[in-house]
Amino acid sequence: MGASPTPNASAQPAPEFLAWASGHQRDRRRHDAELAQITEHPDPHDQQDAVGQQQAWARRRNREQQLHTSAMAQIRPADQAS
Repeated sequence: MGASPTPNASAQPAPEFLAWASGHQRDRRRHDAELAQITEHPDPHDQQDAVGQQQAWARRRNREQQLHTSAMAQIRPADQAS
């Protein structure tokens, strides 16, 4: 049986690979920084969105109160009749 070649554990990566890896890492950092500027940029419409959310919450809360009042009005006459 022939001995299979084993990789040398102390072998250093080729200089071309190191240059590529360094350039790739630099490109990745630049790309990540560009994405951060796009995705983490403050939304100029935040205040409008907050007002809209408050208005929607107020409408839902008002509707819930109306339904509750209506349900209570329907239950009370049934309690009083019996």
